[in-house]
Amino acid sequence: MSFSEADRFEQHVNNQLSKCLGAIPVLLPILRRLQVAQIVDRHCAGREEIRHGTVVEVLGLNRLMAPQPLYKMKKWIDGTVLEDTLDISAEQMYDARLGRTLDDMYPHLSAIWQDIAVQAIVAYDIDLRYLHYDITSVYFEGAYQASDKIDYGYSRDHRPDTKQVNLAANVTRKTGIPLGYRVLAGRTADRTTPLENLQALRDLLDRPELAARQRDFLLISDRAMLDKETIIAYEEKAVRWLGPLNADGDLLEVMQSVPDKELEAHPLDYRPANQPQDEPLRYHGVLRSATVQHNEQAVSIQVLVVKSRTKAKLDRERRQTYLDRLTNRLAKIQSMLNTRRYKKRDYAWHQIEKARGGNPSKGLVEVELTGSDGDLKLTYQIDQEKLAQAEAVDGRYLLGTNDDSLSAHEMLVYFKGQEIVERRFKVVKGPIQIRPMFLHKPERVEALILVAMIALLVYTILEMLCRRAGQPITARQVLERFAQLGAIYLQFSDGSILKLPSALTAFQGQLIDMLKFPPPEVYLLPRQAVR
Repeated sequence: MSFSEADRFEQHVNNQLSKCLGAIPVLLPILRRLQVAQIVDRHCAGREEIRHGTVVEVLGLNRLMAPQPLYKMKKWIDGTVLEDTLDISAEQMYDARLGRTLDDMYPHLSAIWQDIAVQAIVAYDIDLRYLHYDITSVYFEGAYQASDKIDYGYSRDHRPDTKQVNLAANVTRKTGIPLGYRVLAGRTADRTTPLENLQALRDLLDRPELAARQRDFLLISDRAMLDKETIIAYEEKAVRWLGPLNADGDLLEVMQSVPDKELEAHPLDYRPANQPQDEPLRYHGVLRSATVQHNEQAVSIQVLVVKSRTKAKLDRERRQTYLDRLTNRLAKIQSMLNTRRYKKRDYAWHQIEKARGGNPSKGLVEVELTGSDGDLKLTYQIDQEKLAQAEAVDGRYLLGTNDDSLSAHEMLVYFKGQEIVERRFKVVKGPIQIRPMFLHKPERVEALILVAMIALLVYTILEMLCRRAGQPITARQVLERFAQLGAIYLQFSDGSILKLPSALTAFQGQLIDMLKFPPPEVYLLPRQAVR
């Protein structure tokens, strides 16, 4: 009886084990180039059997590949090749051990992030000319009684029943690479944050390692971060800014002063990504000069009066919805006057005020309640003059800047790029799963947020590198296409082990080659070989 090569091979194999390689070949090279482990170890060396920097690498990879609670990390590591790649044991990565790393990192969070961000800027030649600033909220399960940051506040997650922190971030235009972030108390109002954010940005960009780089940036933010006090302060600090403005006082007059005909004569060559090329342009805009005054100080700014066809339609529909809601309720009250509780003037007026309260269209409806208890009369009508004034500014809003070198087109395009911040927040809350957290110590919460931001930095750099290499693909799609990449461990009768990565798909092989990353087999070797 003859034996094939396969038969003889099988006779010598005692055991076969499959492990996950996943996206490690496209994530770990970026973590290494960012020097994450070295930077963490430099700030908090520790006395543990595994260095803190290695733990942060593991936690960062987990956030990107298969986010797990700390108590499940040991099991996750055991199913991956990381024991070989990082020369660690899954048994060493128990939750208390991971928690001690977060504890030791806590006093150094800002310094660690700054060093990693600087390394990213230098290593990947990141464009600093346009920075977007915004805030989101991150909610938590648990009491957190001792925390001065985890608190109730305005919830962007629509979870007012839970405590939260606010996460403020600055990201680059188009690529959305996070350069700065801060963890703020859950009760923090957006308008109170811009100047501290500016100082944090300047602390980062004034680092000596960036001295040779262009560090003059345009700071783009939303309306909540651009009140009059902030605009005056930006002027004093020589900060270039851009963003939407509240249309009140003199600024409302500026917005109303531009005739529709003039707006129609100035289309803006901007199309949302989902707008067909054969569809008419949706945005029109006219530049005006304006003055912003606060506490006897005044600055001159450039204002773009924008009209959006889409917004005009939404404004009309929204106003009509609220008008119908208010007038229908007033008609109902009118029909019930002088019956039961509605005989009482105070009760009837209270119901009228409830109907008006919070309704954005209440200023368009004149309401009068006359007569005495039991003989009441309610009249109401839409104020046609005020309605005409509201209709005249349908679809309009103001963009302001102190940089008069910007054209109308540039102002709109740069501001529309603000959505990149929200997209990055969705990544943090989605694939990276920063929420909900179940850590019991507030210090560990902030440390794990740093890990999540490092993961986001890696995610965005991966996406940027793909696009630089001519692959218009999202980082999420890359991670999904690498998720099933595995490795086979074959143990032979003599005790030796053969470790083989599974065959790459055409996409996986092409991307690794295009990014000039090491081949997958190196991640089956001890850490010292993976350099």
